[in-house]
Amino acid sequence: MRCEHTDYLELACIKGFELNVTTLDGESFTGKAKDIVYNEQKYQCLILVHNSESVAIPLETIAKLQSLTPNSFFSTLNLTD
Repeated sequence: MRCEHTDYLELACIKGFELNVTTLDGESFTGKAKDIVYNEQKYQCLILVHNSESVAIPLETIAKLQSLTPNSFFSTLNLTD
């Protein structure tokens, strides 16, 4: 993941954007961007919260981010380009 992509993710967490995240294996997750943390395996993960449940998505597995919250920063980021 490029540095500017991480910057957009951090911004999404600070602003609490609703995101749709697609992983490299095609899984899709929707939720409010909460934080970027390290898991037990020392991978950086995006924490998404949906219906009071949190999911940790390793940053290296993210293929695409789509902001469902209207904003002037980004709408869709393809991380595999």
